Amino acid sequence: MPEIAICFFDLSQLFKLFPKTDRKLNHKIQQYELEIQENMAENRCKLFNL
Repeated sequence: MPEIAICFFDLSQLFKLFPKTDRKLNHKIQQYELEIQENMAENRCKLFNL
């Protein structure tokens, strides 16, 4: 599953490269990254606790 995480985090890094400073967008990106990390951790727990 690291490939999926790398894909999502690379996408977030791409958005950070845009010169426009948008606090709402940055906050949404941070929320999205946190949600993805939590989901990935939950999926790993489910996968290895079968």
